[in-house]
Amino acid sequence: MQNNEILTNCYDRKSSERFWDPLNGPVGRDAIVLPLIHGASGNVLEYGFGSGSLLFSLAKERRFHNLIGIDISEVLVKRAMDIIDNTDLEWVKKIKLLTPQNDTIPQVADGSMDLIISVATIEHVLDPYIVLDELHRVARENAIMVCSVPNYAYLKNRFILLLGRLPKTGTDDPVESWRTCGWDGMHIHTFTKDAFATLLRSCGWEPVRWTGWGERYKFLFKLRQKLPSLLSGEIMAVCKKIEMRTAK
Repeated sequence: MQNNEILTNCYDRKSSERFWDPLNGPVGRDAIVLPLIHGASGNVLEYGFGSGSLLFSLAKERRFHNLIGIDISEVLVKRAMDIIDNTDLEWVKKIKLLTPQNDTIPQVADGSMDLIISVATIEHVLDPYIVLDELHRVARENAIMVCSVPNYAYLKNRFILLLGRLPKTGTDDPVESWRTCGWDGMHIHTFTKDAFATLLRSCGWEPVRWTGWGERYKFLFKLRQKLPSLLSGEIMAVCKKIEMRTAK
């Protein structure tokens, strides 16, 4: 079995955990993305749309025209498509859902997207360079992208490492059960803010704003936004498209 097949099977098994009715509106990190894109308009692509709650929410707005959702799980794509096919709401017709081909999206034309979103996804893909290069390819000249990854340098993780233990960035399950649920929730890569910024810039994305997010310890929310590299378990970057700094 090829690596991408292993990942697909894993996310198909987890589909019930990752899916809720997208017509109920955005929750969690999806709701955090909304204020970050208040000035955006045009065509939207979300790479790793999960339940689709953010994508469906954006489709309701007139400022967004065509919306494409990409997810590796064919089960999730089918569930979201069933909702589209079985609703009479006019705005859902703006949504198109696809699965990637070895992390690429050849179905999407060069320079066709104005807004790109990929939250809590890059840590799961086999090669983040391939995905971010693809997102650069399909982005228009003035496109923006919102992208987030788990933060290995989160203060809590630093203390855990000092104790000689392994930080968990993708699951609360004990290590003993990771054979079935995936190593650390199938987080293949680890990131710090600086490393993430280097990755983004090498793929043609310049971070212009940083923020953090986390559902636990809500009293820390504003501090997470101000000091994401230290106080947030997830770091989120708002980026503008630039020329790539390294050759593909």
